[in-house]
Amino acid sequence: MAGRVLKAIVFDIDGTLYRQTPLRRAMLFRLVAAHAANPFEGWRTMSALRAYRNAQEHLRGDASSRGDSPDNIATAQLRLASERSGIDCAALSACVERWMEREPLPLLSRCIQPGLREFLAACRERGLRLGALSDYPADAKLKALGVADYFDVSLCAQAPEIGVFKPDPKGLRVALERLGTDAADALYVGDRVDVDAAAAKSAGVACAIITRSSTPSPETHFVVESFAQLRNRIF
Repeated sequence: MAGRVLKAIVFDIDGTLYRQTPLRRAMLFRLVAAHAANPFEGWRTMSALRAYRNAQEHLRGDASSRGDSPDNIATAQLRLASERSGIDCAALSACVERWMEREPLPLLSRCIQPGLREFLAACRERGLRLGALSDYPADAKLKALGVADYFDVSLCAQAPEIGVFKPDPKGLRVALERLGTDAADALYVGDRVDVDAAAAKSAGVACAIITRSSTPSPETHFVVESFAQLRNRIF
C-alpha cells in the first residue's frame, strides 16, 4: 500500500474476529449434552454439520455447482451436504440453523479476539470505513460479539448480489463498492491463506492474515499474530 492512504478495511468473521477453537470445544460439549439421552441423534447431527462444512469447501471456486442464478449457492450447499450425508435437506437445514447459526451466539463474546474492540475503535477514530464479509450470515454474529456498530457494511456469500464463496473475489469487490473505496486504498483481514489471501490477491487488495503459525509472509499478504500487532503495523 506504499504511496496510498488507507481508507477502508474489510474483515472476515469466522476465525478472524473470534477464536474458533474454544468455540468449537464449547459447542461440542453443548451438542453432546443436548443428545445425552439419544446418542444416535447426536451422531446424526454431527454428521450433518460435517457434511455441510465439507460441502462448502467443495463448492469454493466451483462455478458449475452453483446453479443457474447466484442466489442458489446456499441451496447448492444444502443439496450437496444432503447427498453426501443421506439426511434430507429440510432436516439438515434445521440442524444448521440451530447448531451453526443460533446456538453459538451466546458463546461468541467469550471467544472474541483479544484487542479487537480496541482495534475497531482506533479505525473509527481515524475515519476508516469498515466492512465484514463472511461465507456465513454475518449480522447476528457481529451483534453477539458486541461490535456491530463499528461496521458500515456487512455481507455474506449467500447474499443474492454475491452468490459465491471465497476465494472468489466477488464478495470483496461488492464490499468495497458499498464502502465507496478503491481496492488500492483498502485492506482485507482474514485468517486463511488459501481462502482470504487468495480472494484479496484476485481483487487487488492488500491482505493481513491473523495467525500464530510461523508461516513466512509471501508477497500476497503479511502475517500478524494479533490485532494489537496489526494496529502497530498499519497505524
